[in-house]
Amino acid sequence: MSNTIRSVNVHHFLKAAILLGFSIYILLLTFTGDILQFIVPQLVIYVKIAGVFLIIVAAFQFYIAFLSLKKPVIICECGHGHEQDGESVLGHDHHHLLKKSLGKDIFIYSLFLLPLALGFLLPNHTLSSSLVNTRGMNLNGLTAQHASKGAAVEVVGNEDPKLKEMFKADVYNRDYAKLGMMIYKEDVIEMKDKWFIEKLQSMNTFVDNFQNKKIKIKGFIYRESGLSANQFIIARMGMTHCINDISPFGIIAETANSSQYANDSWVTLTGTIGKTTFNGQTVIKINVEKSEPAVAPSVPYVYPDWNFGSKL
Repeated sequence: MSNTIRSVNVHHFLKAAILLGFSIYILLLTFTGDILQFIVPQLVIYVKIAGVFLIIVAAFQFYIAFLSLKKPVIICECGHGHEQDGESVLGHDHHHLLKKSLGKDIFIYSLFLLPLALGFLLPNHTLSSSLVNTRGMNLNGLTAQHASKGAAVEVVGNEDPKLKEMFKADVYNRDYAKLGMMIYKEDVIEMKDKWFIEKLQSMNTFVDNFQNKKIKIKGFIYRESGLSANQFIIARMGMTHCINDISPFGIIAETANSSQYANDSWVTLTGTIGKTTFNGQTVIKINVEKSEPAVAPSVPYVYPDWNFGSKL
């Protein structure tokens, strides 16, 4: 019977160790910032709460494990535990065959231990242009150009009446019109991580308004069929909710010496905005005037801000 008791104790401690391992891994990802390789920033707070909750559950499981050392418990198939006191257990007399299935136990624990070990041992690899071939490049923003959902009207606010006339929009594009007016007034439109996707969609929604405006963007080089010899795409990987829905977002760049830009290399481009047609859609392009080599950021993804309109 002593062997059985030791086996039961091992089960309790393994469960506790697995719970603690997952909680440590989750909290480690949040503290290092690597969690942004897997989910968008808006969801990080919920992951932190889950990590703290797992620590509490792990502590309780360790308590049960240490308690089992003092009060051995026999695991049986009747659905409840029994303190070992002979044949009379919890007011009824019966015998049980102890659960013994080493292969089953190894299989069940490996389902938890293997992904946990891989998480700690393997580096967090960033997805890049290799994914573009399967997902396709987004040159417009979160949505392609769409049919109007009502008459275009001027957005409310204290903007210059001439500017409001330029950025008339329907209900769907109201926020993109406001953003468009804001970035239109900038001497150089910088495509930083914040609102990268929203700016891309705004400029493509009001493509004619941004002709000849200065723009600066950092991203990786990608090429696909349908581009001219003097064109390539400068892109960023965008994460909508989690790593499962990553998609590439980019702008066509045009320069006479495009062959000098290697695929997957990171560059910072400065130029003027033009427009072109690709796959039947009118999209903005960059007439490259200056380029500089760039280093890929530690977290190279950009994330949509679903509430950006309220922050304008």
